[in-house]
Amino acid sequence: MYKLSLLSLLLILSSISASWGASGNPPAYDIKVHIKGIKQADTVYLARYYADKRYYQDTALADAKGMVSFSDTTQLKEGMYFLLLPGQKIFDFILSPKSFSMSLNMADDNLVKGASFKNSPDNTAFYDYQKFFIRQKEKADSLNALMKSASEKQKESITSQLLAIDSTMLNYIQTFLKNNPKSLFTSILNTTKDIDVPPAPKRSDGSIDSTWQYHYYKKHYFDNVNFNDDRLIRTPVLVSKVDNYFKNLVVQRPDSIIKEIDMILAKCANAKDLFEYFVRDYTYKYETSQVMGMDAVFVHLGKEYYLKGKCFWASPETVKKIKERVEILDPLLLGKKAPNLYMTDTTGTYRYLYDVKAKYTILFFWDSQCGHCQQETPKLYEWWLKNRSKGIQVYAANIERKDEEWLKFIRAKNIREWLNVRDSKTHTDFKITYDIYATPVLYVLDQNKIIIAKRIGYENIDDFIVQYEKSLKTK
Repeated sequence: MYKLSLLSLLLILSSISASWGASGNPPAYDIKVHIKGIKQADTVYLARYYADKRYYQDTALADAKGMVSFSDTTQLKEGMYFLLLPGQKIFDFILSPKSFSMSLNMADDNLVKGASFKNSPDNTAFYDYQKFFIRQKEKADSLNALMKSASEKQKESITSQLLAIDSTMLNYIQTFLKNNPKSLFTSILNTTKDIDVPPAPKRSDGSIDSTWQYHYYKKHYFDNVNFNDDRLIRTPVLVSKVDNYFKNLVVQRPDSIIKEIDMILAKCANAKDLFEYFVRDYTYKYETSQVMGMDAVFVHLGKEYYLKGKCFWASPETVKKIKERVEILDPLLLGKKAPNLYMTDTTGTYRYLYDVKAKYTILFFWDSQCGHCQQETPKLYEWWLKNRSKGIQVYAANIERKDEEWLKFIRAKNIREWLNVRDSKTHTDFKITYDIYATPVLYVLDQNKIIIAKRIGYENIDDFIVQYEKSLKTK
């Protein structure tokens, strides 16, 4: 965060005004704010919401009368914006229309109370709503305080008054939604509204399905959300709603996540800003995910959206990079048969990966000059010696192009009994084929050379095999 000197700001504003005059272009937004209690030359920031993040948009200094003006030719889209005031106070508002004025009082314990707007019906309705609920909450708080020492008869009266407040608030919400159907705040209210879940129906035998309410809640979770309203991406509420859905209601498996992402993207297919945000966000999230198997989500997004020309914002260079990454990762997804390798062992004999006969094959890429490999390779070898009787073999593929250091390390650490191999004849581009950009890298293959785990540490193999074999028994 920084502050401009008053002279610097005046020079900037003068140059901007001159450019408007020369080009004849009016400002795209013009927001005037009167802030009672602010000091002259105090800095006020105009900022905007975008999904779950906040970004600075503009900066201005208060004049001697407490006036602050934000004006520029930058096109801003309707959404929730806020002022960051001295003392880290935040004042939210809706950018609708693009030219209006507002006033507030820094002395108020709650900036909502003294706020008013001119030429912005949406903000007037938004703040009337907040003021009404503040007043109702104050009444309810007073009644709840009285309840603590009230007699039984008084408690009945207080309870009745509290119920009346609840009813008044509910009626206010319903009236607001009816009178302001196109307001951004209406979309926000609908988005944040939770689903009323009815009691689970009884089965014919009188029992109740304990999962019925969960499935009902999940099915109707987005009933009130308008995924055609692009403005919602410029608020924090929609992303929070969607994130909560994935966190609490979606099984964390690639196939389940893919299905739900496709559902979200189908809902916002006609809202360009929402569609772009979610495709971008999920693509980055699952391309960089450290959770095993989640690269399948990235591959799906690449194939279904980028490579099919649905991502209107993506440059040809971006699409090309995603295509290249998809082509590398797709053959390496869990459940795919591992690409075959043919490398020479320490005697110069060709050894094919597919020729390894074992219940489980550990495909291990390493480099004797890599510090991490120098530590992990002997540990993996010791683990394998203890567990090879379980039908486990290791195809230890060294990535070096020279024999000397490789053989020296094998002899020094006495790792002679598993299958040590190297691409001594440079037959394969295995680094690309197996996405080897750092070492060590470990894949676990089943007896058919199907990839069942990848990029895990040797210390996790035992637990993985136990869980994997349990999962086979339940299929």
